[in-house]
Amino acid sequence: MARKVFISVLGASFYEKSRYGKSETGFVSNETRFVQQATLEYLKANEWNENDIAYILITDKAKTDNWDKTVTKRRHYIRGEEDYVGLEKVIEDMHLPFPTIPVPIQDGNNEDEMWSIFQELYKNLKDGDLLYFDLTHSFRYIPMLVLVLGNYAKFLKHTKVCSITYGNYEVGRLREDRISPIIDLLPLTMLQDWTFAAADLIRNGNIQRLQELTKEQALPPMLRARGKRNIDRLAVEQPLSRYVEALQNMLTDMKLCLGPNILNGQSVNAINDQYENVVNHYSDIVAPVRPIIDTIQDTFNSFKRTTEFDPVEIQNGCEAAKWCYDHQLYQQAITILDENITTDFCQRLGTDERIYEQRKASNALLRWGCYREKDWEDDKLHDIREKVQVAASSPAVQDFIKLMRWDVVWFHNDCRNKYNHASMIQGEEGMLTPADIEELGRKIKKIINYYR
Repeated sequence: MARKVFISVLGASFYEKSRYGKSETGFVSNETRFVQQATLEYLKANEWNENDIAYILITDKAKTDNWDKTVTKRRHYIRGEEDYVGLEKVIEDMHLPFPTIPVPIQDGNNEDEMWSIFQELYKNLKDGDLLYFDLTHSFRYIPMLVLVLGNYAKFLKHTKVCSITYGNYEVGRLREDRISPIIDLLPLTMLQDWTFAAADLIRNGNIQRLQELTKEQALPPMLRARGKRNIDRLAVEQPLSRYVEALQNMLTDMKLCLGPNILNGQSVNAINDQYENVVNHYSDIVAPVRPIIDTIQDTFNSFKRTTEFDPVEIQNGCEAAKWCYDHQLYQQAITILDENITTDFCQRLGTDERIYEQRKASNALLRWGCYREKDWEDDKLHDIREKVQVAASSPAVQDFIKLMRWDVVWFHNDCRNKYNHASMIQGEEGMLTPADIEELGRKIKKIINYYR
């Protein structure tokens, strides 16, 4: 079972007594000078187990003024000497089932000391830890350090940030009930996770992290932060889950070169439909998520919807090839574009692109630039030969052949075959080169401009 880890910084100030609360849950802590006590009560740390742990970061001054159990009195700068119990004794009296370890840190006055604090924190973490941060008394840059550490440890030690809180004592002083609110800062790091996940999809074509976030109940912290307390979690998260699922289906179509799926537009239509559903659900709920979803959607806006009256969209094949090229899926880009042009040619020629013999013969006509009897000798092609001969001589088909022929020949012979045979069948002259990839990009751009 993953270990729960509470991490807090203890300062050296003279702390006043207060009660801390979370109005959304009705939680109110015992009166205490130390927000650490209140936060542990809020986290129900008494229900944790002996495998869990708390780390309290302390400077030398914080140790002598606020930590040691030997502390029994402190002098207030106005009121004079008062009874004052150190945090070590306070936590000891809570009888928590896990140890609380003081971690000595430097004052953080320069970069060396900053990195020393970072390393001291990091070395105490274990693989898979569940992290609970209290930032109330984190001085200067420590909150930033904690956010960076959280992402660093998530990557290297597979940890998960479960809570980031701040006890706002100053606000409590102004309230009639004198209860200082515990503020949940987790939505900030969750928004960062959504941002990174979206960037990974847009830049690298990797949707895995986005899928993980939709399965991790990642929206509730944002909902709580925006005061949406009574919204059913599943009702809110399902639209986003369905949108991510539609994106995954689209990526699968492109990565696996599922040409019929790309051209019939079902995945494109689903992305657009689910995007609209997400916008309708989230416009007034999780506002910071909306720009992220919009940016993802922008990367697919060039794909066109299909309808029952226009069930095949050739442009989508070109857009899919470009998407693959932009995400370094060069073999998929070549294959999709080559086959997409063949499909378009079949439609112009009047042959059925779904029948292998007709498709193969049509592709041969396109690559050779003329009708050859031997390409149409198959008995299955007998009934369409005359129609094809007439169509092949039409100005529209001839213009298309002139426009596309040499590009198709290049795709098929000079690039696709090199990829499919790992550059092993034509000697050194048959080796695929970076120049080939650059040329592929130019040809994709040219053909996309034609279809747009």
